[in-house]
Amino acid sequence: GVDEGDEGGRGCVKNKPLILGDTIICGASTEEEGWNAFVDVSTDGGRSFQRTPNLAVPDGAGIIQPTLWESAPGKVHMMLRSDSRHVYRATSEDGGRTWGAAEPLDLPNNNSGIDVVKLGSLLVLAMNPTSDNWGGRWPLRLAVSEDNGLTWKEHLDLETSPGEYSYPAIVPWSNGEGFHLAYTWNRRRMKYVSMSVQKLRELTTHTSRSHSG
Repeated sequence: GVDEGDEGGRGCVKNKPLILGDTIICGASTEEEGWNAFVDVSTDGGRSFQRTPNLAVPDGAGIIQPTLWESAPGKVHMMLRSDSRHVYRATSEDGGRTWGAAEPLDLPNNNSGIDVVKLGSLLVLAMNPTSDNWGGRWPLRLAVSEDNGLTWKEHLDLETSPGEYSYPAIVPWSNGEGFHLAYTWNRRRMKYVSMSVQKLRELTTHTSRSHSG
C-alpha cells in the first residue's frame, strides 16, 4: 500500500483527470486492503503529485474509481463506484486537497464503473441504473442533472438489450457543446457515441423516480 501523504503519480484510475490551470487532480483508488478512494494532486503541471488521505466513508462502503468535476472555483466534487448498491459523492472546498466524507446518493450502482462530464449547466452521468451488486451491466444510461447532481430528472438509455455495456468514458467536445462517449460492448468490442447537448436534450425522457442526493 501507499502511506497517506506519500508522493502520488499513479495516474488516474479509470477516469479522466480534472485540470484546473496548473493543478491536475487525478481520481484514484486501491483495492488491495478493502476499496479506498483518494486523489493525486499536482500543482506543477504534472511534474510531481501528492496523495491525499483516503476518503472517509461513514457507512463503511467500499468506493473506487472517482469521477470529478468543478462546480465553482475551488469547489470540486466526485462521484464513485461502490460495493453498496449506490453511487457515492464527496466534495472538496479547496481544489481537491482535502475532502469531506463520501455519502451515498439515491442513484443506483451495480458495482460497475461510472463517468461524469460537466457541459455548461448540465451534468451527464454514464451509468448502469440497477442496484444489484455485480448485477447486469445494462441498460447503459446517460442520467442528466441541471442542479449540480442534486436531482437527476432526465435520462437517455443508449443500450437497452440484455448484455454488458460497461466502463464508460465520457469527455466534452472541445467547444463544450457536446460529448464523446466510449464504452465496452459485451466485452467484445468498443462502441463510440458523439452527441451534442442539443440532441441530448431532444432525446431525454423524464425519469419516473427523481434520484436526489
